[in-house]
Amino acid sequence: MEVFKTDKKRLLAFLNKLKANYELIAPVKTDLVRFQKIKDINEIYLEKNSYFPVKEYFFKKEETLFSFKNNKIEVPKLETPKRVFFGIRRCDLNGIHHQDKAFELVKDPYYKAARENSFLIGYHCNTAPSPYCFCGSLELVDFYDLMVYDRKDHFLIETGSKKGEYLIKKYKRYFSSSDKVITKGEKVIPGADRLDIKDISKFYDNPDWEKGVSQCLSCGACTALCPTCYCFDIKDEVKAKNPKEGERKRSWSSCQVQEFTKVAGDHVFREKREERFKHRIYHQLEYFKEKNGVNLCVGCGRCIQGCPTRIDFVDILNKMEDGKTTANKYSIYTQTV
Repeated sequence: MEVFKTDKKRLLAFLNKLKANYELIAPVKTDLVRFQKIKDINEIYLEKNSYFPVKEYFFKKEETLFSFKNNKIEVPKLETPKRVFFGIRRCDLNGIHHQDKAFELVKDPYYKAARENSFLIGYHCNTAPSPYCFCGSLELVDFYDLMVYDRKDHFLIETGSKKGEYLIKKYKRYFSSSDKVITKGEKVIPGADRLDIKDISKFYDNPDWEKGVSQCLSCGACTALCPTCYCFDIKDEVKAKNPKEGERKRSWSSCQVQEFTKVAGDHVFREKREERFKHRIYHQLEYFKEKNGVNLCVGCGRCIQGCPTRIDFVDILNKMEDGKTTANKYSIYTQTV
């Protein structure tokens, strides 16, 4: 990894040049902060983390898997324009990294096509951007092509991949060499380490879960705002005039919705709200790690911030007492990737 230096004027010029050669996606403040295609560099907003994650550009809210007419099936062209994503926080970068793992397991061509031709430029948080952040409690890694560190009077740019080195080399006039080394301590984000519990396996039957379950509306806002959740439904939409013509579509779904685990015969695997509530958190902090060696959760805190009743499961976990039974830990179907 190499470190380079630039100032605000040259950084904006660099982004303008990227916008001319690529589709530039960055956070913009409208009603809320969200990632959008940039038309004017001055639109870019870095004061807060985006309310919505960047994942919808790779794992789309809705997409057509194929269309059909009579006996003919047509698969859409899996093409993605060359894109540069700028201003992605460390949590969301790790979110992309974890979704890469999940979709690679099933060899998903649609996700793979959306991820191709993309450059990831991060923006490091100097302090926790939200009181609900807990990314510092999780083992996040360096996953970016370039990372921007705001030092108030200048910016440091760290390379993290061959693609990042390519951008520096291609646009070298916007950067100066630096002998600075970004230490591990400098990557620690103050105020983002509020999850005290590292192993939640012993808490499955703890009665304190009721504090969250009693407030849960099963609305799915937590999963919709999560940068790593990847549950989806697949449905066929047919034409009223010709039932043999239509499209097969994939769209986001949620493990918090009762119908998500409904199967033939109207059996629901996780019928009770408590089962669904705990499943999401255990998948994020335990089940995925058992299979893939890393937590699915990245500690962005969006699921708490965007919850209509503001259920803070981190606070609930921190207050749980040790020593409860784990006999029913796997009593509910949990075979998720």
